[in-house]
Amino acid sequence: MKKDNDILLHMLDDIKDIKNFTKSLDFNTFVSSALQRKAVCMSLLNIGELAKALSPAFKAENDNIPWKNISGLRDITAHKYHTLNLDIIWSVVKSDIPILEAFFKKALKKE
Repeated sequence: MKKDNDILLHMLDDIKDIKNFTKSLDFNTFVSSALQRKAVCMSLLNIGELAKALSPAFKAENDNIPWKNISGLRDITAHKYHTLNLDIIWSVVKSDIPILEAFFKKALKKE
């Protein structure tokens, strides 16, 4: 579906931004840099918001992706920014974002 593909492309843009924001950082630098933290969190927020806009059919076809967790992270990032567990955010950036990136690219190639 074209709408879903457009959304995936926007999500990939945010993933690219996250990778650029963190490519030369370690965890301690990330924690100490308000600019980097806010930039990463804004991109995670965008990804979560975009996930909410994907069609129910696309999400059902790809139920191996934790869509509720992605959207939930958006809500937590938006509403509880000052109490975020930065260990979890860093883990998402380093572990989950590469998996999502690979999935989005594969899903786009299917179309």
